[in-house]
Amino acid sequence: MKGPSSEFDRLLEESFKKRQSIEPGSRHEAKVTAVKNDYVFIRTVENKVIGNISTEEWREDVLPKIGDHIVVYFLKENSGDFYFTTCLSADNLTEENLELANQFEIPVLGQMLQEGSGGWDVKLGSYTAFVPFSQLDVSLKGKNIGGKRIKFIISELGKKQNKILLSQKKIADKERETKKQLLRDELKVGMFVSCNVKSIHKFGLIVDMDGLDALVPQSEATYKKNPDLTTEFRVGETLRAKILTLDWSTNKISLSVKDFLSDPWSGKLPFKESDIVSGTVESIKPFGLFVRLGEDFSGLVPNKESGVPQRTPLNTVFQPGQKLEVFVLEINPEKRQIALSITKAAEAKDRMEYQDYLSKDDATTSVSSFGLALKQSLENQKKKK
Repeated sequence: MKGPSSEFDRLLEESFKKRQSIEPGSRHEAKVTAVKNDYVFIRTVENKVIGNISTEEWREDVLPKIGDHIVVYFLKENSGDFYFTTCLSADNLTEENLELANQFEIPVLGQMLQEGSGGWDVKLGSYTAFVPFSQLDVSLKGKNIGGKRIKFIISELGKKQNKILLSQKKIADKERETKKQLLRDELKVGMFVSCNVKSIHKFGLIVDMDGLDALVPQSEATYKKNPDLTTEFRVGETLRAKILTLDWSTNKISLSVKDFLSDPWSGKLPFKESDIVSGTVESIKPFGLFVRLGEDFSGLVPNKESGVPQRTPLNTVFQPGQKLEVFVLEINPEKRQIALSITKAAEAKDRMEYQDYLSKDDATTSVSSFGLALKQSLENQKKKK
């Protein structure tokens, strides 16, 4: 039977082995084993070291729960107690710990003081540090961050701490990379996700998808042709989207929101072939005119259907925004194409006007001079025959 002395020797040897297996500043994956008023207790995954972290580190955040896995950094051992940190703050920002933070890139919590010409002064415990504008993540630039507490990495530590340069961008990049690694296992092409609009461009929408930037191309943001996305979306708006492509090597992700929009081609169209409809010239091309028909449709008037003589540039006769009437030649739902004619619209209107003239008494009917001229022309053609 082992005596008290041998048991003490065993515990002493075990404690010595633990000290040997863990170095100040070392980074560890750990599991939360208990949460008390003053400390969060953890056990490192690899070498099973039991330690504690001050709850002050979560003063402005939610305390972790038992069973949570967190990243911790070892600080010191004192009388058999092992002290760790997730982010140095307050009383833990000692000269010794700042040296560790600088050497091992341990996060530090600082408070934004005031903005200068090249960056911000930051209160770091009892020290004053500086973060250049270039070392702030783009999500913070241009925002009122005075007084806010933000995590940093120490990029330069001068002697006696009279010069401390910080980088918040490194923290943001690390968090983004960590999240990216997690999402690589979760996200698949065809999945539906939520995202927020960050910026609106002619080519599409840049959206934030759980910390990752993604693109909703213009063609996948709406069913309309040549739309003005600034009138259909707003920055900060939450969208549901389907993942189209995932390219982790280039960090390019494309999404589509069309599954959550009503497709104007799926229902009954507001016009049919042989109808005469009003439209607006949308754009002028060498091969014809694109004409906007209401909010959701556009059609093409080929050169030969424009009524303009050959070799006459269309832009000398028409201009964008011009109102005109067109004849619907053909509708192709599969290709989502509509063929239009200005010439046939004019001919059809002339025929309808003349038929209307013939159906009424001359004495009570008012006909345009063009209608009378058309009647005379038709009568002359009959005489020649």
